[in-house]
Amino acid sequence: MKNNILIKLVLVLMTIVVISCNKEPKVILNELTVSVGPEPQTIDPTINSAVDAMIYTTHLFENLTIKDENNNIIPGAAESWISSNNNTIYIFNIRSNAKWSDGVDVKAQDFVYAWKRIVDPKNGASYSILLDVIKNASDIMMGNKDKDTLGVKALDDKTLYVELEYPVPYFLEMVAHTAYTPLREDVVSKDEDGWTLKTETMVGNGAFQIVRWDHNSRLVVRKNTDYWNYKEIKPDIINFEFIDNDNTAMSAILNDEIYFYHNTPINDREKLLAEGIAKSVPNISLYFYEVNHNKKPFNDARVRKAISLAIDREYIVNNIMKGGERPAAAIVPYNIKDVNNDGDFRNYKEGYFSTKSEDYEKNVEEARALLAEAGYPNGEGFPVFEFLTNPGFHVTIAESIQSMLKSALNINMVIRQEEWAVLLQTRRDGNFDMARQGWIGGYNSPVAFLSLVKTGYVLNEGRYSNPEFDKALSDASIAESDADRSLYLHNAEDIAMNDTAIIPIFYYAGTVMQNKNLTNVIYDVFGIYNFSKSDYIEENN
Repeated sequence: MKNNILIKLVLVLMTIVVISCNKEPKVILNELTVSVGPEPQTIDPTINSAVDAMIYTTHLFENLTIKDENNNIIPGAAESWISSNNNTIYIFNIRSNAKWSDGVDVKAQDFVYAWKRIVDPKNGASYSILLDVIKNASDIMMGNKDKDTLGVKALDDKTLYVELEYPVPYFLEMVAHTAYTPLREDVVSKDEDGWTLKTETMVGNGAFQIVRWDHNSRLVVRKNTDYWNYKEIKPDIINFEFIDNDNTAMSAILNDEIYFYHNTPINDREKLLAEGIAKSVPNISLYFYEVNHNKKPFNDARVRKAISLAIDREYIVNNIMKGGERPAAAIVPYNIKDVNNDGDFRNYKEGYFSTKSEDYEKNVEEARALLAEAGYPNGEGFPVFEFLTNPGFHVTIAESIQSMLKSALNINMVIRQEEWAVLLQTRRDGNFDMARQGWIGGYNSPVAFLSLVKTGYVLNEGRYSNPEFDKALSDASIAESDADRSLYLHNAEDIAMNDTAIIPIFYYAGTVMQNKNLTNVIYDVFGIYNFSKSDYIEENN
């Protein structure tokens, strides 16, 4: 009798479990499908300058330090480090179990090789400027010293020695940037132009490795079981679909074809945010227009300032962007650290002119006076000029500014569109009058943005040059205190903005499209999204 009762109780409990399981089973899918933009021009960490490619690099490689989900710096390929000599000497201890995706040990020499490669002027690396804090780097990049004089060396296979030109309080954050990515000399040197294009030679030391690259379609990566921390990596496979159109991406999101896209269609942004399909994420970056300082009439500061003042930025962020962007009237964005001004560099001076729509007519009056002073009263004699951009919402912004310039200054701008990879090269070659640009900095310091207009910097594509600005930036680098450094950097921005070195338009607000079942995406404030800890959890009713 007791046995029968026990059997019945067991059957009842089993039935409850089955009913419960049938009600809401949760299945964790180990394969993610996302998109962070079009096919990258390159994923070679030395050569790359595009944010989307940095996302791939972050998954395929690991630096000495990395960022966690709260943007804090934590150990990466280096398990520990020490600093000395007033923080101008760092010694990094490479993990004993850090390996490349082919099982070879990661060595200190891999960082030495990669860092010397990126500062070598023959490579024209966009992000080489991020290494100019290392001893002799600037002289090497200017061609004045050999790359082997760079202040970095392997004390042994697992100990890396780095000497800086001056104390850099944010150096541990800098080495987390993809510019500081290690590389294998025995792999890269055999085919410097094509090593990343073939799965058999694309060897990384990160959480994932490439298994397929279908050009014009997708990049497929899988978990790297040789990665020292692979047990903490959630996805087994990530499919990176190449999508270069926000509306196409929105359709893919709504149809569950992809789970994430790095942007949102301008016209649908408010609706997507309200429906929970889009979400705002932390972001520190600048959207601006580059002007060619080597071409008339843009070599005249009065012309550059007149064009800048004729742009109604508040209209652009409120009526076109509509995602929380802020009008920009300076170079350095908000939320950049400053030892003065309550900790935010932008608190020193919000901007160098008013961006409020109620002050726009006053700005236009000043712009007209400047243009007349430069020899173009009411736009007379001003040449038709070309504006270079890539497709998407950039064209909508350009068309609005095109109308503003015609109405306010009676000057004519024609818009030329190029695909992203082509545009990057055109800008680099200086073949433009005015071009759209964007910048994420990569580390939290005003220097990351002010360097954009430093003489000779490879990303100073407008070729702005002012010795006073360069000196202020240099003085900041050798300042004896953080307070003095802050003053020099503010002075540098004063000089560049008084010259209208570039035309700032707005500070980005990060807005992405994301499936509600995708969790634990790491949102870096500079747009380097990371899916290594992400789950896709599907709930069935």
